[in-house]
Amino acid sequence: MTACAKPSGPAPYNARMADPELKSKVEELIGANPVLLFMKGTPDMPRCGFSMRVVQVLDQMDVEYGAIDVLPALQPLREVTTEIADWQTFPQLYVNGELLGGADIIQEMYESGELGEALGLEQPETVAATPAAATTGDLPAQSPPLQIE
Repeated sequence: MTACAKPSGPAPYNARMADPELKSKVEELIGANPVLLFMKGTPDMPRCGFSMRVVQVLDQMDVEYGAIDVLPALQPLREVTTEIADWQTFPQLYVNGELLGGADIIQEMYESGELGEALGLEQPETVAATPAAATTGDLPAQSPPLQIE
């Protein structure tokens, strides 16, 4: 599996501590959802291109996943995910409680077949460099957006 690059060294002296209640809730959500995407926007309406790319890959894989829109609480969620996985940019894809990475890593894993292995799914027969958005009337196999509150 592709490893995520993590910065080394101690946190900067001005780094804020994550809210313990929010951190607990996020850890609970990560544990309760086999596939969980922290993204900007929702799967039906991504609010950034990187989030859209990950949604397209997951939809191409036909995997059921939970999604959390980070925009309503962007900075507090950044603090929490930095403490949990030493990663503060979004999107972030967690599979079985483990951070796989953001858009570029997920795209690379998809193209190499590693994402299918991590998800326990067969790789789609046709792997495009960038999966096209579904143009048919088929609904993606995703759960409704999750709420943190």
